[in-house]
Amino acid sequence: MNNKLPKELIDRLTEIYTKEELEIIQKWYECDNRKTSFRVNTLKATDREILEVLKNNNLETKKVDFLKHGYILENATEKDLWELDIYKLWKIYMQSISSQIPVDLLDIRDFDKILDITAAPGWKTSQASAFLKNTWEIVAVDNNQIRIDKLNFTLIKQWCRNVAVIKSDAKLIWNKNEDFKWFFDHIIADLPCSAEWKININREKSYWFWSKWNIKKNYYIQSDILKSVLPLLKNNWTLIYSTCTLAPEENEEIVHMLLSNYPELQIQDIKIDYEYSKKWLAGFGKHVYRKDVSKAIRILPSIESEWFFVAKFKKIKKD
Repeated sequence: MNNKLPKELIDRLTEIYTKEELEIIQKWYECDNRKTSFRVNTLKATDREILEVLKNNNLETKKVDFLKHGYILENATEKDLWELDIYKLWKIYMQSISSQIPVDLLDIRDFDKILDITAAPGWKTSQASAFLKNTWEIVAVDNNQIRIDKLNFTLIKQWCRNVAVIKSDAKLIWNKNEDFKWFFDHIIADLPCSAEWKININREKSYWFWSKWNIKKNYYIQSDILKSVLPLLKNNWTLIYSTCTLAPEENEEIVHMLLSNYPELQIQDIKIDYEYSKKWLAGFGKHVYRKDVSKAIRILPSIESEWFFVAKFKKIKKD
């Protein structure tokens, strides 16, 4: 592993991953030309329409088998799409294949009600809106006005008309709304994290922020957010939790905490046939995690995917 990175980070990677996996990660850290991926915006177009346009422009794509509308460009980059109407009209949306996984796993149906917390810039919000075909309602929450402006821009451009955007601290959403009448079928919790997917060895500013303190801080932020929103989830419905970091404290440890403190939550199996998927960690450092944490998955960084961790829960009513 390249010694430009902080030694503590290299030590953690070595503890978590095998030699073969570290070689994949090394390529990710050094790569400046990762493959471009996108999602078909089904509020404006069909997959067939998009594929026909790309074929007519000699642009080759690969369908991502485990995603409903996700594709990878094989012989081009985003720049090669700029002059196409499908790009200008937002009929396709540049979204990494890893970040498409959480919403795809929700089995969204017409008229489901969804809460998306820390929602900006709207990748998953707009994806969920398309799955709902603009029926019923999504409540998208973020606490930063600049991020909310980006979220609203994304929603307008993609024709997402069933989203109520609220400026609020997700950690306080339940306490500030004791008479909350919104109860949700699904909660999307793609939470603040140390964002280790951004690291590139060739750009020091991409990893100067990294520290164990930052990881610990994000653990507590995530915990507080989840404790606040869980009362808003209906019985027998789903919470999807995800991050774009490798840190076990922000992934397996959060899942362990939820399962240990909320007996009404049952973690669900995630089955994705993907060469860059990896099973959970049984433990890290002095921590040993519950066996049912094994139902969560990690996505390795690669030329076509970014770091990702995903866990899916169902809230079961207890007698």
